[in-house]
Amino acid sequence: MYSLSREQIQQYHDDGFLVIPGLFDPDELTPLEQACQADPSIKNAQTSVTWDDGRVFKLIYWTDLGSSMLGVLPRINRLVNAVESLLGEECYHWHSKIVRKLPGEGSNPMHQDYSTWYNDGCLYPNMLSCAIAISKSTQESGCLKVAKGSHRLARLDNQSQGNSVVSQQHLVEHALQNHEIIYCEQEPGDVVFFHGKTIHGGDENSSNYARNLFYSSYNTISNEPWRLEGQEHHRYKPLIKVSDTALKERNYTSVLFEEDELPPVESEASRSNFAIRTK
Repeated sequence: MYSLSREQIQQYHDDGFLVIPGLFDPDELTPLEQACQADPSIKNAQTSVTWDDGRVFKLIYWTDLGSSMLGVLPRINRLVNAVESLLGEECYHWHSKIVRKLPGEGSNPMHQDYSTWYNDGCLYPNMLSCAIAISKSTQESGCLKVAKGSHRLARLDNQSQGNSVVSQQHLVEHALQNHEIIYCEQEPGDVVFFHGKTIHGGDENSSNYARNLFYSSYNTISNEPWRLEGQEHHRYKPLIKVSDTALKERNYTSVLFEEDELPPVESEASRSNFAIRTK
Protein backbone atom coordinates (compact mmCIF):
# COMPACT_ATOMS: atom_id res chain seq x y z
CA MET A 1 0.00 0.00 0.00
CA TYR A 2 1.36 3.42 -0.96
CA SER A 3 2.23 5.74 1.90
CA LEU A 4 4.12 8.99 2.32
CA SER A 5 7.30 9.04 4.37
CA ARG A 6 7.59 11.02 7.59
CA GLU A 7 10.03 13.30 5.78
CA GLN A 8 7.50 14.04 3.02
CA ILE A 9 4.76 14.79 5.54
CA GLN A 10 7.08 17.11 7.46
CA GLN A 11 8.09 18.88 4.25
CA TYR A 12 4.43 19.54 3.48
CA HIS A 13 3.87 21.04 6.92
CA ASP A 14 7.06 23.12 6.65
CA ASP A 15 6.52 24.45 3.11
CA GLY A 16 2.75 24.31 2.65
CA PHE A 17 3.06 22.08 -0.41
CA LEU A 18 4.56 18.78 -1.52
CA VAL A 19 5.48 17.54 -5.00
CA ILE A 20 5.24 13.79 -5.66
CA PRO A 21 6.70 12.89 -9.06
CA GLY A 22 5.09 9.93 -10.81
CA LEU A 23 2.28 9.22 -8.35
CA PHE A 24 0.31 8.18 -11.42
CA ASP A 25 1.58 6.39 -14.48
CA PRO A 26 1.12 8.65 -17.53
CA ASP A 27 -0.68 5.79 -19.28
CA GLU A 28 -3.35 5.86 -16.57
CA LEU A 29 -4.15 9.46 -17.48
CA THR A 30 -3.80 9.25 -21.26
CA PRO A 31 -7.54 8.61 -21.85
CA LEU A 32 -8.38 11.89 -20.11
CA GLU A 33 -5.75 13.84 -22.05
CA GLN A 34 -7.05 12.37 -25.31
CA ALA A 35 -10.64 13.17 -24.37
CA CYS A 36 -9.73 16.79 -23.62
CA GLN A 37 -8.01 17.09 -26.98
CA ALA A 38 -10.96 15.52 -28.81
CA ASP A 39 -13.55 17.63 -26.97
CA PRO A 40 -11.89 20.93 -25.95
CA SER A 41 -15.12 22.26 -24.39
CA ILE A 42 -15.42 19.09 -22.25
CA LYS A 43 -19.06 18.46 -23.18
CA ASN A 44 -19.74 22.21 -23.14
CA ALA A 45 -19.37 22.09 -19.36
CA GLN A 46 -16.67 24.74 -18.97
CA THR A 47 -17.27 27.86 -16.93
CA SER A 48 -15.46 31.06 -17.92
CA VAL A 49 -14.15 33.43 -15.27
CA THR A 50 -13.32 36.90 -16.60
CA TRP A 51 -11.05 39.05 -14.44
CA ASP A 52 -11.12 42.85 -14.25
CA ASP A 53 -8.35 43.16 -16.84
CA GLY A 54 -10.32 41.09 -19.35
CA ARG A 55 -8.23 37.95 -19.03
CA VAL A 56 -10.22 34.71 -19.12
CA PHE A 57 -9.78 31.63 -16.96
CA LYS A 58 -11.73 28.49 -17.95
CA LEU A 59 -12.53 25.46 -15.85
CA ILE A 60 -15.05 22.72 -15.27
CA TYR A 61 -16.06 22.23 -11.67
CA TRP A 62 -18.03 19.51 -9.85
CA THR A 63 -18.67 18.11 -6.39
CA ASP A 64 -20.45 14.77 -6.86
CA LEU A 65 -18.35 11.76 -7.85
CA GLY A 66 -19.97 9.39 -10.32
CA SER A 67 -18.78 6.33 -12.20
CA SER A 68 -16.87 8.12 -14.97
CA MET A 69 -13.10 8.55 -14.88
CA LEU A 70 -13.69 12.04 -13.47
CA GLY A 71 -15.46 10.44 -10.52
CA VAL A 72 -12.96 7.63 -10.05
CA LEU A 73 -9.70 9.60 -10.14
CA PRO A 74 -10.33 11.58 -6.90
CA ARG A 75 -11.07 8.30 -5.09
CA ILE A 76 -7.93 6.36 -6.08
CA ASN A 77 -6.59 4.67 -2.95
CA ARG A 78 -3.00 5.94 -3.10
CA LEU A 79 -4.16 9.51 -3.68
CA VAL A 80 -6.65 9.56 -0.80
CA ASN A 81 -4.18 7.84 1.52
CA ALA A 82 -1.64 10.58 0.80
CA VAL A 83 -4.26 13.27 1.44
CA GLU A 84 -5.25 11.74 4.77
CA SER A 85 -1.61 11.39 5.81
CA LEU A 86 -1.12 15.12 5.20
CA LEU A 87 -4.39 16.18 6.84
CA GLY A 88 -3.92 13.81 9.77
CA GLU A 89 -7.47 12.48 9.72
CA GLU A 90 -10.18 11.02 7.52
CA CYS A 91 -11.25 13.25 4.65
CA TYR A 92 -14.05 13.64 2.17
CA HIS A 93 -14.23 15.08 -1.34
CA TRP A 94 -14.84 18.84 -1.45
CA HIS A 95 -14.72 19.46 -5.19
CA SER A 96 -12.75 18.69 -8.32
CA LYS A 97 -12.07 20.68 -11.45
CA ILE A 98 -10.23 20.53 -14.74
CA VAL A 99 -8.33 23.65 -15.68
CA ARG A 100 -7.58 23.54 -19.39
CA LYS A 101 -5.33 26.36 -20.58
CA LEU A 102 -5.23 26.93 -24.29
CA PRO A 103 -2.41 29.05 -25.73
CA GLY A 104 -2.95 32.66 -24.70
CA GLU A 105 -5.47 31.78 -21.99
CA GLY A 106 -5.61 30.86 -18.35
CA SER A 107 -4.15 33.58 -16.14
CA ASN A 108 -5.27 33.07 -12.53
CA PRO A 109 -4.30 35.64 -9.84
CA MET A 110 -2.41 34.47 -6.79
CA HIS A 111 -4.93 33.62 -4.09
CA GLN A 112 -5.68 31.55 -1.01
CA ASP A 113 -8.43 28.91 -1.28
CA TYR A 114 -9.32 29.19 2.39
CA SER A 115 -10.42 32.77 1.75
CA THR A 116 -13.56 31.29 0.21
CA TRP A 117 -13.80 28.01 2.08
CA TYR A 118 -14.10 29.93 5.33
CA ASN A 119 -17.06 31.79 3.86
CA ASP A 120 -18.53 28.44 2.89
CA GLY A 121 -18.65 27.61 6.60
CA CYS A 122 -15.37 25.77 7.25
CA LEU A 123 -14.01 27.20 10.49
CA TYR A 124 -10.63 25.46 10.29
CA PRO A 125 -8.12 25.47 7.41
CA ASN A 126 -7.76 21.68 7.63
CA MET A 127 -8.22 21.31 3.90
CA LEU A 128 -5.95 20.77 0.92
CA SER A 129 -5.90 20.45 -2.83
CA CYS A 130 -3.86 18.34 -5.20
CA ALA A 131 -2.96 19.20 -8.77
CA ILE A 132 -2.55 16.17 -11.03
CA ALA A 133 -0.76 16.83 -14.31
CA ILE A 134 -2.72 15.35 -17.21
CA SER A 135 -0.36 16.93 -19.71
CA LYS A 136 3.11 18.41 -19.38
CA SER A 137 2.95 21.61 -17.30
CA THR A 138 5.81 24.11 -17.57
CA GLN A 139 6.40 27.70 -16.57
CA GLU A 140 5.86 28.65 -20.22
CA SER A 141 2.48 26.89 -20.35
CA GLY A 142 1.28 28.44 -17.09
CA CYS A 143 2.09 25.79 -14.50
CA LEU A 144 0.86 25.98 -10.92
CA LYS A 145 2.94 28.36 -8.83
CA VAL A 146 2.92 28.50 -5.02
CA ALA A 147 4.28 30.83 -2.36
CA LYS A 148 6.48 28.68 -0.14
CA GLY A 149 5.53 28.87 3.53
CA SER A 150 2.52 31.11 2.91
CA HIS A 151 0.22 28.60 4.64
CA ARG A 152 1.38 30.16 7.91
CA LEU A 153 -0.42 33.39 7.05
CA ALA A 154 -3.77 34.27 8.56
CA ARG A 155 -6.90 33.88 6.48
CA LEU A 156 -7.08 36.52 3.75
CA ASP A 157 -10.38 38.24 2.98
CA ASN A 158 -11.90 38.11 -0.49
CA GLN A 159 -12.67 40.84 -2.99
CA SER A 160 -14.90 40.81 -6.04
CA GLN A 161 -13.06 40.72 -9.34
CA GLY A 162 -14.74 40.38 -12.71
CA ASN A 163 -17.49 37.79 -12.42
CA SER A 164 -15.86 35.98 -9.51
CA VAL A 165 -14.02 36.55 -6.25
CA VAL A 166 -10.36 36.29 -5.28
CA SER A 167 -8.23 36.95 -2.20
CA GLN A 168 -7.68 40.68 -1.64
CA GLN A 169 -4.80 41.43 -3.97
CA HIS A 170 -3.18 44.16 -1.89
CA LEU A 171 -2.82 41.63 0.95
CA VAL A 172 -1.46 39.00 -1.42
CA GLU A 173 1.07 41.42 -2.90
CA HIS A 174 2.28 42.39 0.55
CA ALA A 175 2.54 38.76 1.67
CA LEU A 176 4.49 37.74 -1.43
CA GLN A 177 7.30 40.09 -0.45
CA ASN A 178 8.20 37.56 2.24
CA HIS A 179 7.68 34.27 0.42
CA GLU A 180 9.57 32.59 -2.41
CA ILE A 181 7.52 31.77 -5.51
CA ILE A 182 7.97 28.17 -6.63
CA TYR A 183 6.97 27.19 -10.17
CA CYS A 184 5.71 23.61 -9.92
CA GLU A 185 6.58 22.24 -13.33
CA GLN A 186 5.06 18.78 -13.79
CA GLU A 187 5.28 15.81 -16.08
CA PRO A 188 2.09 13.80 -16.70
CA GLY A 189 1.32 11.82 -13.53
CA ASP A 190 3.13 14.17 -11.14
CA VAL A 191 1.03 15.50 -8.25
CA VAL A 192 1.37 18.68 -6.18
CA PHE A 193 -0.40 18.75 -2.80
CA PHE A 194 -0.90 22.18 -1.27
CA HIS A 195 -2.44 23.52 1.94
CA GLY A 196 -5.75 25.39 1.96
CA LYS A 197 -3.98 28.59 3.01
CA THR A 198 -1.05 28.32 0.60
CA ILE A 199 -1.11 31.24 -1.83
CA HIS A 200 -1.05 29.94 -5.39
CA GLY A 201 -2.04 30.80 -8.93
CA GLY A 202 -0.88 30.47 -12.50
CA ASP A 203 0.28 32.62 -15.39
CA GLU A 204 -1.13 32.73 -18.89
CA ASN A 205 -0.22 29.87 -21.21
CA SER A 206 2.37 31.41 -23.52
CA SER A 207 3.26 28.12 -25.20
CA ASN A 208 1.78 26.76 -28.42
CA TYR A 209 0.06 23.76 -26.79
CA ALA A 210 -2.78 23.19 -24.31
CA ARG A 211 -2.02 22.53 -20.65
CA ASN A 212 -4.40 20.36 -18.62
CA LEU A 213 -4.42 20.04 -14.84
CA PHE A 214 -6.88 18.02 -12.77
CA TYR A 215 -7.49 19.45 -9.29
CA SER A 216 -9.18 17.69 -6.38
CA SER A 217 -9.77 19.34 -3.02
CA TYR A 218 -10.54 17.56 0.25
CA ASN A 219 -11.91 18.54 3.64
CA THR A 220 -11.57 16.78 6.98
CA ILE A 221 -14.73 15.22 8.37
CA SER A 222 -14.42 17.28 11.55
CA ASN A 223 -14.44 20.49 9.47
CA GLU A 224 -17.79 20.07 7.72
CA PRO A 225 -19.35 23.50 7.04
CA TRP A 226 -21.43 24.84 9.89
CA ARG A 227 -23.62 26.66 7.38
CA LEU A 228 -26.26 24.36 5.94
CA GLU A 229 -28.18 26.65 3.61
CA GLY A 230 -26.61 26.73 0.18
CA GLN A 231 -23.90 24.24 1.15
CA GLU A 232 -25.68 20.93 0.58
CA HIS A 233 -23.10 20.00 -2.05
CA HIS A 234 -20.30 20.47 0.51
CA ARG A 235 -21.84 18.34 3.24
CA TYR A 236 -19.94 15.25 4.35
CA LYS A 237 -20.39 12.22 2.11
CA PRO A 238 -18.34 9.05 2.74
CA LEU A 239 -15.45 8.89 0.30
CA ILE A 240 -15.37 5.36 -1.07
CA LYS A 241 -11.81 4.59 -2.13
CA VAL A 242 -11.19 2.57 -5.27
CA SER A 243 -8.35 0.24 -6.12
CA ASP A 244 -5.02 1.61 -7.29
CA THR A 245 -5.48 -0.50 -10.43
CA ALA A 246 -8.84 1.08 -11.35
CA LEU A 247 -7.38 3.53 -13.87
CA LYS A 248 -5.02 1.08 -15.50
CA GLU A 249 -7.83 -1.48 -15.79
CA ARG A 250 -10.21 1.27 -16.95
CA ASN A 251 -12.81 0.45 -14.33
CA TYR A 252 -15.02 3.41 -15.17
CA THR A 253 -18.08 3.82 -17.36
CA SER A 254 -16.71 6.65 -19.49
CA VAL A 255 -13.83 9.10 -19.49
CA LEU A 256 -15.79 12.34 -19.34
CA PHE A 257 -19.07 12.82 -17.52
CA GLU A 258 -22.04 10.59 -18.12
CA GLU A 259 -25.02 12.67 -19.22
CA ASP A 260 -26.81 12.20 -15.90
CA GLU A 261 -23.70 13.36 -14.06
CA LEU A 262 -23.73 16.78 -15.69
CA PRO A 263 -25.51 19.18 -13.32
CA PRO A 264 -26.66 22.67 -14.32
CA VAL A 265 -24.28 25.62 -14.18
CA GLU A 266 -25.16 28.30 -11.66
CA SER A 267 -25.79 31.67 -13.27
CA GLU A 268 -23.44 33.60 -10.99
CA ALA A 269 -20.04 32.99 -9.46
CA SER A 270 -20.42 31.45 -6.01
CA ARG A 271 -18.58 31.95 -2.77
CA SER A 272 -16.31 29.07 -3.75
CA ASN A 273 -14.20 31.08 -6.21
CA PHE A 274 -16.00 30.08 -9.37
CA ALA A 275 -19.43 29.13 -10.67
CA ILE A 276 -20.19 25.70 -9.22
CA ARG A 277 -21.56 22.76 -11.12
CA THR A 278 -23.52 20.68 -8.65
CA LYS A 279 -26.66 18.61 -8.46
